[in-house]
Amino acid sequence: MPQDSLPYMISSGDTVYIINSTDDIEQLKDKTILPSEVLQQMQKTLDAKELKAQEKNSDTFFFGFAFTLLIVYISAKIIKRKSQVEDSYDETEGSASTNNPYLTYYGRDLNFSNEEIGLVCAKYNTYFGNLSSEKRVAFISRVQHFIKTKTFYIYAEKGYKEMPILISAAAIQITFGLEEYLLPHFSNIIVHEEEYFGLNPLRVLVGNVQGNSITLSWKHFLEDYQNPTDGKNVGLHEMAHALQVQFLFENSWKRSEFKEDFDHYDRIDDEILQTEKLSPSALFNENALSNKNEFWATSVELFFEKPAALNQNYPKLYSSISAVLNQQTITG
Repeated sequence: MPQDSLPYMISSGDTVYIINSTDDIEQLKDKTILPSEVLQQMQKTLDAKELKAQEKNSDTFFFGFAFTLLIVYISAKIIKRKSQVEDSYDETEGSASTNNPYLTYYGRDLNFSNEEIGLVCAKYNTYFGNLSSEKRVAFISRVQHFIKTKTFYIYAEKGYKEMPILISAAAIQITFGLEEYLLPHFSNIIVHEEEYFGLNPLRVLVGNVQGNSITLSWKHFLEDYQNPTDGKNVGLHEMAHALQVQFLFENSWKRSEFKEDFDHYDRIDDEILQTEKLSPSALFNENALSNKNEFWATSVELFFEKPAALNQNYPKLYSSISAVLNQQTITG
């Protein structure tokens, strides 16, 4: 380093002696102008500087070597992790490896037939069952496209075709009236067998949206679809959050009819949220009243599962959600 190459200087009277090495000191010993104790002090000083330089060089080598080892270690871990993820899907068998704590299914490789998707949706999804034959065809096509754009991580010993099909169908259900329905910001669908722990803060969850992932408890998801009129559906709830993020935050630069309709809804929900806090009805739970985002997601649940009650209590709210999603859910 530059500061180590500076010479050592010592003065005697008006004379300054520049000492670069021990050889310079040996030459000065023949001169009587410097006392022996000064020469000894110069030797000690120079020896100390050389020792310090050696130690510094040694430290530099050690830290450089350690840093290189760290880089090699991290690279190896990354390569190993990447290999595990890439190997977790067996294309020939269509199943996932159990080397990881989760099963990984790439949507592009899940080749469900239209008939398979239709049968699964008809069995579990009442919304799909109420569609006309023509709309069922369009619904199945959208489910196919949605699956192809996602990767499914399942924390279980075994995955079932109902998982990617029905979770994708939940997304298509709330976006069926919209032209854009793929939610491209969310590339990952994470499925737990039952409730799971969330961090920051530590809590028990049955579903959440974070980063580019939508996470769900399969137990609660399936139970909610088996009771389609109780006003609770974790799949629709989380897809409503994802839809909000996709259109209002991820594409914040893009003006759209969705945003304009949502702005109208946003002006209505403030008043209703305050009304519910002062005089709660049986429609909205405590979580729904905690903030505007939860109120939106719960309102979407009610729009699909208790539309008549929502319309009776808050007709403007029902109408505004109908406009945002471009759908009507009150039959007759």
